[in-house]
Amino acid sequence: MMMSVIDRLFCARILPKEILIKPSVIVTVFCLSFALHLSASIFSEGRTHPDSDYQILEFANFKVGNESNLTLPWEFFEQIRPALQPALAFVVHESVGNGDPFQTAFFLRLMSAVLGLASSWSLCFYAFRWLTERWAQHSLIMLTGFFWLLPVLNARFASETWAAAFLAISIVLVHRTCEMEGQRRIGWAIFSGLSLAILFYLRFPVAFAILGLGLWVLFIARPGIRVLSGMMFGVALGLTLNILIDYWFYEEWVITPINYLAANLIEGRAAGYGLDPWWYFIEKIFFLLVPPASLFLMLMVVVAWLRKPKHILTWVSVFFLVGHSLVGHKETRFLFPIIYPLLIIGIVGAQSLLCQPWANYQHLRNKKIVKYAVFYFCIVNTMALLFTTFAPANQEAVIHKWIYNNSLHHSSKLLTYHKNPYHDGRGMVSFFRSSKAQFLHINSADELNQTVNESDLPVYVFVPSVYAPMDLRTQCISLELEVSALPNWIRQLDFGLWFSDLRIWSIFRCG
Repeated sequence: MMMSVIDRLFCARILPKEILIKPSVIVTVFCLSFALHLSASIFSEGRTHPDSDYQILEFANFKVGNESNLTLPWEFFEQIRPALQPALAFVVHESVGNGDPFQTAFFLRLMSAVLGLASSWSLCFYAFRWLTERWAQHSLIMLTGFFWLLPVLNARFASETWAAAFLAISIVLVHRTCEMEGQRRIGWAIFSGLSLAILFYLRFPVAFAILGLGLWVLFIARPGIRVLSGMMFGVALGLTLNILIDYWFYEEWVITPINYLAANLIEGRAAGYGLDPWWYFIEKIFFLLVPPASLFLMLMVVVAWLRKPKHILTWVSVFFLVGHSLVGHKETRFLFPIIYPLLIIGIVGAQSLLCQPWANYQHLRNKKIVKYAVFYFCIVNTMALLFTTFAPANQEAVIHKWIYNNSLHHSSKLLTYHKNPYHDGRGMVSFFRSSKAQFLHINSADELNQTVNESDLPVYVFVPSVYAPMDLRTQCISLELEVSALPNWIRQLDFGLWFSDLRIWSIFRCG
């Protein structure tokens, strides 16, 4: 089956004839990559940033009608967030989620993982036309299949993840449209424009990359007025579709990108979250791409920019990084849409440099320092890959899921010691809460003792730490661990109670 897919990619010219890698290698790496993405969608529960909850799932929760104890962010009332992803979450929750928020979250992760896998591999196959050396193609295959960030990021139902997927899709569609001939290119042009419009509405700041892509089309590719008209028609179609989705969600006509621009750039709301220096992203890229190999890859990206100024990825990455660097407020997650294109352009730069007459690739690869660097990169990357793929993305997911499942069969009361597990300082997370779960906040062991004496049933206590405080254990001799965000096998290794000061959430049972 996989071989027939590869044959179809050859026929569609997505996979170039110049490929130097055995199909069996491609199939093996792809299958392993698929397994990693599937594992990430199953095991990597939770969010990597609060916006995934507050500006997607909480928006969907509002549309479902679960408004009790709902704390919507200011972005909802300013109407600056597009409704595309909340609408998808709403549809999944109502159709296949069966009202179970954790089942909904799983299907959203699975859907995101499949989209991310398909988009990254599509761009990988397409990028083979830019790589003429066997080692370069092998490097791209290995990074696409096993780079530590890709499975866990692709499995996130977040705006950055979906923007990354549609940016990869848009690059393939736009480049393919500009290089092909005949009547079919008009259809490709329409789909290219539609993809760009969806990309923009998934995450407005990715407009920097869209600008670079558009200028590349105008000044480098120059496909002609018919293709440009087709792209503009696709863009108009995509924008209209998203405006209609926003109307359905907000129940009034609203242009969310204009509201976003007014709130964040004119009123300066985004700057209220902090300002960072222009070189902020250089530091973050250095650590995300696994140092010290990241230093070499970053240098190769610059080499590609200088030696391949007309390359489509040069225009996309330069405009994306320069544009984001000029904006005052920066976060690491803002880089996620460009991470995979940076890997590709880095390999393009390395090939461009190492294929020079004065560069001896065979001599370089045999140097011990190069072998040690590659070995170190593989070890660190593999450890990070396994941890991020099979561990929960955050501890809240473990606790929230236990509370929800425990309350399905009967109404339960949970004592919260010093902290509410659904409140993280920004607001109350309502999407994952069960209406049957009741909470009683306590600040002392005496309150625990009083509750235990008044109850004939076991009492559960949420504690924001690995171990229960001594005063709670004194009041309840039978206090036992029920669930914890710290895996049991790691807890068993804590012989000296080294984790006592870690704020890793746990729930204990008394009685």
